[in-house]
Amino acid sequence: MTSDRSIEALRGMMEARVYEWRQSEEKLPSQPGPVVTISREAGCRGESLSQRVAAELGLHLYTWEIVEQIAKDEHVSVQVVATLDEKARSELEDWLAGFQGTHNLSEYAYLRDLKRITFAIAAHGGALILGRGASFLLPPEKRIALLFVAPLEVRIRNVMEDRGLSEKPAREHIFKVEVEHRQFAKKYFQTDILDSAHYHLVINTALVKPDTIAAVMKEVIRHKS
Repeated sequence: MTSDRSIEALRGMMEARVYEWRQSEEKLPSQPGPVVTISREAGCRGESLSQRVAAELGLHLYTWEIVEQIAKDEHVSVQVVATLDEKARSELEDWLAGFQGTHNLSEYAYLRDLKRITFAIAAHGGALILGRGASFLLPPEKRIALLFVAPLEVRIRNVMEDRGLSEKPAREHIFKVEVEHRQFAKKYFQTDILDSAHYHLVINTALVKPDTIAAVMKEVIRHKS
């Protein structure tokens, strides 16, 4: 459960970000910075790698939990969406208009709010969004999508080290998280989250160093701009 302190911290962070966005609107128009979305297999240390990549590329990092909490917090979400200009609002409405699916009302509302907040963050650029569904919450042209993977034995070892677990609980943790992520993607996006066709790059984090990942991303962003 989210504590009052964490909610206030989130509000403070996003109010500062909203202020930055509004200040930038008063300057000469500029091309929004890149938006990178990252999905990852459990245990491949995707969060620490994402922090490193975001720092290297000068991007603001938004985890799935942050995006979800913003979407749930009407006070913050209204401010975030209000920073969109007329063109971006029109694009958002077009994106949401094409979103129907077979969801019930509560599921529809949940996913609609996630899409709205993720789109607003992406519209301002300069963001890295880490989470199980980030790549599917934006139109393909709005993001550069990565998938982090690693061999199972490496991921088990990582979880054992990071969580102080023995092998069996580490393996069970990975299995549980992966089932949850795949079920989520199947339920809300009717897709396999690990299907490489959804991503610009699939990177084996056991073989590619963080500095190299950041360097590769710089090149991808440069050529996509």
